[in-house]
Amino acid sequence: MIDLKNVNKSFDTVHAAKDISLHVDQGEILCMIGPSGSGKSTVLRCISGLEIPESGTVTIEGEPLAFDNPKQLQKQRTKMGFVFQHFNLFPHMTVLENLTISPIQVLGQPKEKAEETAISLLTRVGLADKKDAYPSQLSGGQKQRVAIARSLCMHPDVMLFDEPTSALDPEMVGEVLDVMKELAQEGMTMIVVTHEMGFAKEVATRVIFLDDGQIVEENSPAELFGNPKSPRLQEFLSKVLI
Repeated sequence: MIDLKNVNKSFDTVHAAKDISLHVDQGEILCMIGPSGSGKSTVLRCISGLEIPESGTVTIEGEPLAFDNPKQLQKQRTKMGFVFQHFNLFPHMTVLENLTISPIQVLGQPKEKAEETAISLLTRVGLADKKDAYPSQLSGGQKQRVAIARSLCMHPDVMLFDEPTSALDPEMVGEVLDVMKELAQEGMTMIVVTHEMGFAKEVATRVIFLDDGQIVEENSPAELFGNPKSPRLQEFLSKVLI
């Protein structure tokens, strides 16, 4: 479903993604783990088209992302839902307006249909009663659940999560992970950059460990966490709680 071949991305003197090649099948839940600055978010942003690689290709459903054609790239990006670390909700819009603006403006949906879908998804994440609230009136966990519902309103083929719980208070992490687990159980293709090792161990079909912009090791959760091969992964796992 998604293919990366020899993707390279640099920021000034930092080579953030070095010859990254990976394949993600439909229905797969891929978790990317690693220390801060290892290139996880850069790889995810290249997949989403938010960053343009210097070299290499990103293909979704057999079609290379058109990095040199902004209009075509924007169309391709509608296949992907992106959930950010810091929610990125529009503060001057209600929850319902945040969910319906893209379906109406990008997909051309009638307002009534967009609102019906939005309310259905808010119900799914347990926030139907917050549809007329503004982001400032929500907790961090509620904002992130709204952000997930907003992405689902676009009917994406794949959901991309960039450390979706790292900005949350610890007691709010579970409510967001529960929504993500439900999506996984329903067969949604997901690529998740996360520091939540327990989530990766429980939900992922495959885990990739990155360090210094490179894929160091990849395997099933049971093998990667239970029998790490590389000294760097062994060192990393010894310092994180699972």
